Amino acid sequence: MKRVLLLEPHFVMRNTVANVARQLRLADIHEATHYEAALRMLQTDVYDALLADLGEKLDGLTLVQQVRSGATLCDPEVPIAVMALGLDADTIGVFKTLKVQRIMIKPFKVKTAVEVLASLSGAALPA
Repeated sequence: MKRVLLLEPHFVMRNTVANVARQLRLADIHEATHYEAALRMLQTDVYDALLADLGEKLDGLTLVQQVRSGATLCDPEVPIAVMALGLDADTIGVFKTLKVQRIMIKPFKVKTAVEVLASLSGAALPA
């Protein structure tokens, strides 16, 4: 099972996404509640994918940039998806340049999170 780092500051959202992924055996989810914790985790361990909240201060963007630049132990080409309350066209363009696979606009349905996690981890969706 692929190891996915989930960066989400809000408990209910983080808990829901992580628990669904675990119950459906989509990924081995590791949770971070803030940017600094996620960065430490990425600098001390290898993950197969990243699902990161953009954050109010765009910390998620900074984290994606660090992964893509090789500043973490992850493969710089690791699959990445981001979650955000909303994005402008410029930020979407930056994420495309950084090869972010999916952008999920909050609020999103659990089904969307399941599909994104399955895509990131390469897991088959349950029938």
